[in-house]
Amino acid sequence: MYQKIINKFLIVLKLMRLHQYVKNLFLFIPLFFVGQITNLELFTNAFVAFIAFSITASSVYILNDYLDIEDDRKHPTKKHRPLASGLILKKPAFLLMSFLSISGLIMMANQSIKAFIVLLIYIALNILYSLRLKHIAIVDITIISIGFVLRIFIGAIVTETPLSKWIVIMTFLLALFLALAKRRDDVLHFMTTGRKMRKVIDGYNLKLIDGAMVIMSSVVIVSY
Repeated sequence: MYQKIINKFLIVLKLMRLHQYVKNLFLFIPLFFVGQITNLELFTNAFVAFIAFSITASSVYILNDYLDIEDDRKHPTKKHRPLASGLILKKPAFLLMSFLSISGLIMMANQSIKAFIVLLIYIALNILYSLRLKHIAIVDITIISIGFVLRIFIGAIVTETPLSKWIVIMTFLLALFLALAKRRDDVLHFMTTGRKMRKVIDGYNLKLIDGAMVIMSSVVIVSY
């Protein structure tokens, strides 16, 4: 009995994609660059925002899996995701998604109304991303990069830390560089195996990605 409970709990954690939470550490960047990362009060505010943002992001991941369940079942690796594999049913997943999004929004609202609005923008962008924008080349990686910028905006708001325009530029371009690197891996995988990791790959090629990455890396260094 206990083993079944533990297994179900692990499935829920897998559905929430806890490993993706590392991206949300960007919330602490504003605090780090003003040298206040050891300020307990400000760090606590940032940490609460980190938790709120993370569980909200989990709800977005669940929505993405919910919408892509049929495509994921045909994918060599994504077919093992909880929803696609049938380890968790649609209704419980939808209820969990709703609970996480509401909880995250309430937590963020208690921290700051401005941060709450930014989080709503993040949710709206990702809903559009899941429904359509992830299938449009360049737009897909731009949305991902904007998501990182919104993270540092929230971090700055809850800690009342001023943001340098250079940090915003650097964060956006660095995220864009990493997104391009991921798309490059997808293109190489398609060229090697003939299997598309995602539909948007049709809009990319190695020449375009390599040229863009060279430009991005140079501008990121200059911005830093």
